[in-house]
Amino acid sequence: MIRAVIVAVGREILRGRIQDTNSWTLARRLTGLGYEVMRTVACDDDRPTIAREIRRAIEDGASLILTTGGLGPTDDDLTLQALAEATGRPLVLDQEARRMVDSRYAALHRAGAVEAAGMTRAREKMAWIPGGARPLPNPVGTAPGVWLEEGGTTVVALPGVPGEMAAILEGSVLPALASRQPGAVYVERRITTEARDESEVAPVLRRIARDVPEVFLKSHPTRFGADVRLQVFASTWAGDRTVAEERVARALALLREALGEAPPGR
Repeated sequence: MIRAVIVAVGREILRGRIQDTNSWTLARRLTGLGYEVMRTVACDDDRPTIAREIRRAIEDGASLILTTGGLGPTDDDLTLQALAEATGRPLVLDQEARRMVDSRYAALHRAGAVEAAGMTRAREKMAWIPGGARPLPNPVGTAPGVWLEEGGTTVVALPGVPGEMAAILEGSVLPALASRQPGAVYVERRITTEARDESEVAPVLRRIARDVPEVFLKSHPTRFGADVRLQVFASTWAGDRTVAEERVARALALLREALGEAPPGR
């Protein structure tokens, strides 16, 4: 398993002004590729704080760190400065990144979205990236993403705007990550059991986990009530889809035997 950490940067997340959908998207897409997301964290627009989270992820053995937010032209966009600090690299004006930013503003000007084309100090700020990193094209917004290799860890910085994040993720990041994890297959299935009390389900899951240790089992309670039926999710990674499906199928069979399965609609 390749372990990953997601760091969502933005005071607006901590203040509850926006909901962090980026971490949810990244966690699902990485899991589907066979990456184990070991932690997601949100932090303030503060350079030392961001740098600390990146260093912590590296120290914890993450092979992949994905950050979102803090790549824009304003003074509180500090992710790249923090990434440089965390990895001991200088910030450099990357000419490819500068070309990307300049090209995007020229296109926006032609479309009437901005009043003037050309580079300003604020716009050029988005082209200053850690030395040794490479920019990733942003087909939706103006700030390039950034890809950096630091020892055995890959750090990818993505914009915080969900549409921009998703565009770079799908266009540049996921294809590269998938090539590193050839053949990894993730399978997840859900069963609605007849059980109503999670405390009764717990020992059953513990026993099945011993019988099928490759499968992760997670119950999802909502509330207590006579009409409640607990759902259990069974998931696994494998190098072959048939193997993964067989593992999950065995776990589900044991769940049905122990807890029953509620008919559809219950």
